[in-house]
Amino acid sequence: MTKKLYSLTDEHRAQLTPWADRWIKNAFNCDAMTENDREIMRRAINGLYAAADRKAPRIIFVSSPFVLRLAGGFSAGIWHTRSGAAPSRRATMAATRDATRDATRDATMAATRYATMAATRYATMVATRAATRDATRDAMWAATMAATMAATWAATRAATWAATRAATRDATWDATMDATRDATWDATWDATWDATWDAKLSPLAQFLLHCAHECEGMWDGGNQWSAYVAYLSFFRHIAKLDLPEYEKFAHYEDSAIHGGPRIMHSEFCMVSDRPEFIHMNGQNQPHQTSGPFTQWRDGFAIYALNGIVVPRWIVETSAEELDPKEILKIANVDQRREAIRKAGAERMIQKLGAKSIECRGEYELLSVDWTGSQRIYLKMRHPSIGVWHVEAVAPECRTIQQAINWRAGGRNWTPAQLT
Repeated sequence: MTKKLYSLTDEHRAQLTPWADRWIKNAFNCDAMTENDREIMRRAINGLYAAADRKAPRIIFVSSPFVLRLAGGFSAGIWHTRSGAAPSRRATMAATRDATRDATRDATMAATRYATMAATRYATMVATRAATRDATRDAMWAATMAATMAATWAATRAATWAATRAATRDATWDATMDATRDATWDATWDATWDATWDAKLSPLAQFLLHCAHECEGMWDGGNQWSAYVAYLSFFRHIAKLDLPEYEKFAHYEDSAIHGGPRIMHSEFCMVSDRPEFIHMNGQNQPHQTSGPFTQWRDGFAIYALNGIVVPRWIVETSAEELDPKEILKIANVDQRREAIRKAGAERMIQKLGAKSIECRGEYELLSVDWTGSQRIYLKMRHPSIGVWHVEAVAPECRTIQQAINWRAGGRNWTPAQLT
């Protein structure tokens, strides 16, 4: 058995919630990067590459994650083709993952590995979990279901996890994921595709576009990944562990404070500015009904309703003017649900001229005449969030139970709302 050599003091525990709040604020920072931010970022990036025994990269600052993804992915692809390699799917992977893995992963691992291992191997594995969770339950709960992905999870998995998980990593994770990492990553790809795929593209152009698609291997979230840094930096600044490895980790911490998302390639590093604003609902989910929930100063914007990134037209079209048939064409079930929520299920049904086949409790089977052909839809209330939803089912369904069984892949299942 390993001997526990370290545990949090009462003074440490008292700082857990304020520390999490500080990093949540950092994740939602909407100030434009200043020249001082850029100078600190230059030093931090060079320090990260040095920690990985890499040469200093070219450092470029860009205006938004959209520009970052497009320019970073294209640059990686161009750098790869200069070696004489032919564009291909395998080349895309090499250009955007293999060639950059060392620069990104090694730099972050070198900056965090020993600091976190030393902080954890013997420390706080079990003793403070319950106390920490109780001390920060309210702060966490208010920030549910949002967070940032850890950049170097494998390097820090063992690090004082039980002692600080609830108050630092989870609290900032829960406060920022939907609003930052997931929303930004998905939306930048949608914007990249929309901006470049309308024209007929040459094989090289297609290759470069796919490099932008595959550039996640080079991506680090900067201030948007504050959860991870909140967790690690607690032991540096609050618990004050005396570890020489913090000299390297300091570069990673600085880069999470003074800049937005970045791409780290073996030859270059691109850093995005922070957004101009971020709007949330009462559940700390990305949400804005009158425009984008977040926008950068170059005009790149992301639209979201109740935590779901949606196309612009859903947000900017009034509820009365939303076309039910266009809504029902939306393939993404979450986006379709939010469009129905905005339009109003009853208004949609009236506009479609739907006829009720069967109604039981919170389920109703509907028939819609769709340009001469009959389509069957199941109207139901989402049990966990209380939102009405309408979903197409097989045309042969003539009872609610048949529709539910069809949705369950042929399995005979009766939900509690029908019993």
